[in-house]
Amino acid sequence: MVLKSEDVNYLVYRYLKESGFMHSSYTFQVESQIFKNDNELPSVEPGSLIRVLQKGLQYMDVETHLNEDGSARLCSAPFSLVGKHVCSLATDATPNGRGKAAAGRPNEASPSRPQQLLQQRVDDSSASNMAHGGHTLVHDTGTAAKEGAKRLAKTRDTTITHLSSAVAASTIAAAEDDDESMDVDVPDTERDGQRHLTEPGGKASAASNATPAGANVRKTRLIDRVQILRGHASPVFLCAWSPASNNVLATGAGDGTARIWDVSRSRSDDEYSVVLKHDALPGEARVDVTSIVWNAQGTLLSTACFSGEMRVWTAAGELKFTLKQTRQVPIVAMRWNHKGTLLLSACLDGTIMLWDMQTGQLRQEYKGHKGSVLDVDWQDNSTFASCSADKSVIVWRDGSPTPVKTFVGHKSDVNAIKWHPAGKYLASASDDGSVKVWSMSSDTPVQDFFGHAQQVYTVKWLPRPDKSIVASASFDGTVRVWDVQSGTCLRVLAAHAAAVHCLSFSSDGRYLASGSFDKNVRIWSIKDGSLFKTFVAEDGIHDVQWAAKGRVAVAIANTQVALLDPLNA
Repeated sequence: MVLKSEDVNYLVYRYLKESGFMHSSYTFQVESQIFKNDNELPSVEPGSLIRVLQKGLQYMDVETHLNEDGSARLCSAPFSLVGKHVCSLATDATPNGRGKAAAGRPNEASPSRPQQLLQQRVDDSSASNMAHGGHTLVHDTGTAAKEGAKRLAKTRDTTITHLSSAVAASTIAAAEDDDESMDVDVPDTERDGQRHLTEPGGKASAASNATPAGANVRKTRLIDRVQILRGHASPVFLCAWSPASNNVLATGAGDGTARIWDVSRSRSDDEYSVVLKHDALPGEARVDVTSIVWNAQGTLLSTACFSGEMRVWTAAGELKFTLKQTRQVPIVAMRWNHKGTLLLSACLDGTIMLWDMQTGQLRQEYKGHKGSVLDVDWQDNSTFASCSADKSVIVWRDGSPTPVKTFVGHKSDVNAIKWHPAGKYLASASDDGSVKVWSMSSDTPVQDFFGHAQQVYTVKWLPRPDKSIVASASFDGTVRVWDVQSGTCLRVLAAHAAAVHCLSFSSDGRYLASGSFDKNVRIWSIKDGSLFKTFVAEDGIHDVQWAAKGRVAVAIANTQVALLDPLNA
C-alpha cells in the first residue's frame, strides 16, 4: 500500500470544491501545486475523501469492540472521527466483557451479537447524513462496512472470519433495504389535497406530502439510447443549449476549456466541437470553467474561469471580447439581459460587474454585499438581483450604484436566485433549508417555504408566465415543487440517493429533469409527480439542461457529456 501526499492533497482539494468552498479550494490548489504539471488527473468519484474516512472509521469501530475470543462488546457510545472514544457498556457486565445476555454461556459468544453490533453501526451511519461545509454527501455505507469486514477477516482468526461473513451478509441486506426505501414514487397531490399541511403564515410544513413507501422506481423505464460527447479532459461542470438552435450545445469543464458542439451529426467525435481555451494562472496547468451563458439571441457565448478570466465568443467559436477586470477575482456566475446588450458577472469578493456588450468595457461595479456573491439574475433589461453568502438578496438597476431594494430573512448563505418568467416574483434558495419568494412590493417574503431537511442548492420556475410554481433541489436528495399562490408544496420528488445539484424544466413545463451525485438523472412528470424515466451515468451529475425541443444535455464528472431524448426513447 502506497500513501502519497499528492493523492491526499488531491482528495482534500476535491472535498473542498464539492463542498462549495470555492475560494478555499482555489487557495489550496495553488499552495499544494496540484496542477503543477500536465499529467492526467486521477479519476475519483465525488465524495471519495468522505468514503475513505468512513471506511477507516468503521474499521476502527469494529476493531475497538472485539474481544480476544472474537465476541463483540456491546457499546452504545457513538464512535466519532475526533476525540477519544469511551465505551458505554452494559451496567451489569460479566467479567469477560459481555452483558447479561451472554452470562448464560460464559465460554461462547452469542453468534448474533457481533452481527447486531455491526448492523447497528451500519444503520446509524445510513440514517445520519454527513454534513460538511454547508453541504451533504450521501454514501454507500453498506459497501464500506463490507470492506471493513473483509479486512478483519484477513487479520483475525477463524472466529473473526465467521464474524466478517455475517457482517457482509447483513450489510448487503441493509443496503438493499435502503434502496427500497429510497426508490419511491410520489402521489398525485392534486387528488390528495387534503393531505397538505400548512403552517400559519403560508409556511408549507415539512410533513406535507409525505411520500408513501412501496412504490418502486425500478419499475420506471431506463433511458439506454444515449449519445456521448467526448473531448474534455476533466470533469464537465456546465452545459447550455443555444437559444438559436437545438443542435448547438456549449459545455464547460475543469480542463480550462469550453466547447461548442454541433450535435446534428450522429457521431460524437472531438472533431465536431470548437474548443474555447482559457489561460491558467502562472504556475498552474489548467483552470476550471465556472460559467457559460448564451445571450437570448444565441449569437454570443460568455465564459468565465475561476482565475477571473472572462471571454465572449461568437456562435462559431471566434473570440469577440476579453473582459478585463481591474483585479483577478474568481467568477462564479454570469447572466445576459434580455436584449443581449449587458452582461453581469458575480465575483467571490462580494462585487458585481456590469459589462457593455457593444464595447466589451466595464460599465459599472456594484458593491453592497459583505460576502461572496453566489448568483445573479435579470428581471428585465435594466433591473437585476444578486444573492450572497452574507444571507441577503439585493435588487439593483443599471445606472444606479446603490441598491434599489434589499431582502433580508435567510439564516445562512443564499445559493441561488431566479426571477419568475413574468418578473413578478423572485425565488431564493438557501443553506438554511428554505425557499423564499419575494416581491418588489413587499419587504418580507410573499411565501416562506420550509420542508427540505438539508441545504437548498437551486431553484427553477415552471416556464409559464401564467403560473407561479417553483421547484427546488436540495442536498437532502429530494426535489420539491411549490405553489406560490396557495402556499403549499405540490410535489415531493424523492428517488435520488445523494444531493440534487441541478434542475431543468422541459419547454412546455410538463416534465422536470433532476441530476445528482448518485449518478442518476431522473425525469419527472409534473402532472402527477410520477417518475417517468431514469438515466444512469458512469459518474456524478454536475448539470442538466433541457433543450427547447426534446433533448436533455447532461454534464458528467467523468469528462463526458450525455445527450438524452427521454420523450422519444
